[in-house]
Amino acid sequence: MKKIFYSIPDATKKDAVLRICKEQQIETCALAQKDINRTVAALCNLPVKTNGSKKTAPPLYTVPEMLLFFGLGDADLDRFLDAYHATGLAMIKRKAVVTPTNLGWTVYELLDALEKEIDK
Repeated sequence: MKKIFYSIPDATKKDAVLRICKEQQIETCALAQKDINRTVAALCNLPVKTNGSKKTAPPLYTVPEMLLFFGLGDADLDRFLDAYHATGLAMIKRKAVVTPTNLGWTVYELLDALEKEIDK
């Protein structure tokens, strides 16, 4: 199953992502505030051993703009990103692919790691 989890406050960007996903037969799921402290594995309905850290979001933290790709191969990912780039819209900075490493992380931990990468 190919699926993209997303948090996109900008309606134009959100519409573009949803349209591209529909064209490319990729399922979508909006990330809600309640998902922030769930593990990536739980989002994907996968069993996983947790890494024990379970870093949780501080109070009043809101899910920022992000895309999380699950089950997309390299060609699928390239096709999606090329189609999004062709829209001319500003890129979504926080993007991640579900990996064995991040399955045990909370969505907040994943976002924290993405923020560190952006700041480099």
